[in-house]
Amino acid sequence: MEPVTVKRKWANWKFIAFIVVLIAIFVKFFVLNDHDENAPVTVEMDLSQVAFRNQDEVEAVLGKGKLDSYYKDEEAGCDKCPKMIYRDGKIEIIYISEIADRIMLKDLSDYDFENRVILGLLNLKENIAPKLDEDKLKRWDNYEKFTQISAFSNGNDLDYILIKAKTK
Repeated sequence: MEPVTVKRKWANWKFIAFIVVLIAIFVKFFVLNDHDENAPVTVEMDLSQVAFRNQDEVEAVLGKGKLDSYYKDEEAGCDKCPKMIYRDGKIEIIYISEIADRIMLKDLSDYDFENRVILGLLNLKENIAPKLDEDKLKRWDNYEKFTQISAFSNGNDLDYILIKAKTK
């Protein structure tokens, strides 16, 4: 049996390093998603400044609202709760027990249907994976102090976000 030379050992290590580099390139271009985790996200509405607030406090943040209709939900204990529209119809808020409880952000087709983007639009910092993650729906249950946050898509883009602050 002939002894293994240093040259031969070095050739083996170069080959192993070459294979590792090829695997890394494959993973980079074919496995990982093509988005920047550190890219800044746009905040459409600071949820913590709107949810659980009365109409006067919400108007101080979003501007003057317009009464759209009245909402009725027996399960939520709401017989004639006002549904207000803000920012030219982009934000709808239903006040249940005189607090902003059901909040909907609409016309969000400019944004990707990604967790980080959805939570960033609401100025939520903690990047928690949703409890339900399907093609057209992502849902977070009991995210921080909010009962439910649901995001709906139309294809690859975000369509609207529905937040239930207190009621189910």
